[in-house]
Amino acid sequence: MAHPNGETSPRSRDIEKEFDDLFLKMRAKRFRNGEDTGGEPANYIYAYPPERELEVEWRIPRLVTRLQGMDPVDENDSAPTVLVINLYELAIRIMKDDDVFESAIEQEPEMHGDDGDDDSDNTSWPQLQEDDFYQALASMLGPDNDDLKDAIRTECQKAVSERSANLVFLTGVGQVYPYIRTHALLNCVQDVIPSHMPVVLFFPGTYEKTATTVSVMRLFNRLEADNYYRAFSLNDMDVPADEAA
Repeated sequence: MAHPNGETSPRSRDIEKEFDDLFLKMRAKRFRNGEDTGGEPANYIYAYPPERELEVEWRIPRLVTRLQGMDPVDENDSAPTVLVINLYELAIRIMKDDDVFESAIEQEPEMHGDDGDDDSDNTSWPQLQEDDFYQALASMLGPDNDDLKDAIRTECQKAVSERSANLVFLTGVGQVYPYIRTHALLNCVQDVIPSHMPVVLFFPGTYEKTATTVSVMRLFNRLEADNYYRAFSLNDMDVPADEAA
């Protein structure tokens, strides 16, 4: 079934087929070597319907297992190792390392303030800007603070030293909104992960080119779009011809 605007219904998307295609795309040696990016960092986005979050979450570790157990494509190849960074778990770890996790839980009700006079159904961006709890976490986890960048760098360096990171998967994007914004996260990633190492962001929403060729991402297909142009869309990428048979 298609929507009136011609888009595919979220429920009609074949997520199982899409993950089969993701495996074939990532199995290709050129993908795993970070080639064909025109000099740009090997950052990729797989966008999926937010309604299918649990199905995607269930399939990610199976994709990891499938990649790590694949047959090498030639005698000079080996199965890749995959580092999975769940942003929600990483954010909690950062807060615990900074010794603020317990106090944040205790103080959260008081820090949200009184919004009883607001008749709107949804929390707007101006409201968030005035929310003390949001400000505290966004400051700690945002791009102007080194905590998130350092945590991702540490995860990656540890995995590389243990030879367990040929690919990096970033998950949990929806769980850390609005404290970590996706476009800021990707800017952070390209500063701390080698540009040739493929990074795949699993994104509950849409990532697409507009008529002006500016790439936009819309989290949950509901929020205001963020411009970001330096990541490649895995949804739009064809399965390599030698893998498609």
